[in-house]
Formats: sequence, structure tokens, C-alpha cells
Amino acid sequence: LMKRCIADIPIVTHIQKESPGMNKLYSQSMCSVKQWRSYQAAEAMVSAEVDEVRAEADEIEPGWSQVIWRQAMQYHNMLKQRHEVEAKAMAAQAEKRQAEEDKVEVDPEQKKKDDAKAKEVAAEKAAAELIKSEEREKESQKAFKDGSMKKGFLASSTKKK
Repeated sequence: LMKRCIADIPIVTHIQKESPGMNKLYSQSMCSVKQWRSYQAAEAMVSAEVDEVRAEADEIEPGWSQVIWRQAMQYHNMLKQRHEVEAKAMAAQAEKRQAEEDKVEVDPEQKKKDDAKAKEVAAEKAAAELIKSEEREKESQKAFKDGSMKKGFLASSTKKK
């Protein structure tokens, strides 16, 4: 009976929330007679369900009909909060998992790009060093042509002595 009552809570609250709006719409002729009758039938069904639950509650335990709906509302809210917390936890876990997957997926691609950039930079440095060493070698060959030394190479150091 309590499960049935808890399951009825969303329907009862929806009808209660919609009642003033529907009454206003009908009084201002903003909804059709068919819609109004359909709403009244739904309201009557919900009211009959509430009365049936109260009657069964009194049969099970006298006086329970006075508190069963309040208890059902408390259980419903508790279950709703638990469901929301679980949903948030699952969403956070899924987001964390997705972030890790994205990181794992991005890392190999990013690593390839970074490796390619690093290789390119290393190749440019090696090329620059090679060019510098070739230039030094050419300069040294010019400086020591025919086995002689460049003018003034040791001259300045001997003069200082």
C-alpha cells in the first residue's frame, strides 16, 4: 500500500499544481470543453485513488489514513533526493571517465605532434650546428693555408710578453 501511495505522489502533486491554472483557463474560455472534461475526469480519478488508499490504510491499521499520505510524501522526497544524488555521482563519474578517455586519446595524438615538433627542432639545431662547424672548418682552412699561420695570430701574444 505504501509503494502504491508513493507511486501516486507525482500524479497527485501534478493535479494539485495544475488545478488553479485549469480552472482559470476554463473560466476565461481559453480551453475547450473537451479539455476541461478530460481534466475533470483525471482529477476525479486521482481523488478516487486517494480515497481508496485512505480506506485501505484504515483497514490495515485504524488511524493510518490520517498520516499515510504524509509518510508517502516523505518517502517520495527521500527517494527523489537519493536518486538525484546517485545521478549526480554517476554524471560526475562519467565526466571524469570521459575526461580521462579524452586525455588518453589526446595524449597519443598530442605526443605524436610534440614528438614531430621535437624532431623538427632537433633537426634544425643539428643543421645549424653542422653549418657552423663547416663555416669554422672553412675559416680554419683559410687561416692555415699552405701550412702558414694567419697574420697576427700569434703576433699579438708575443708582443705582450
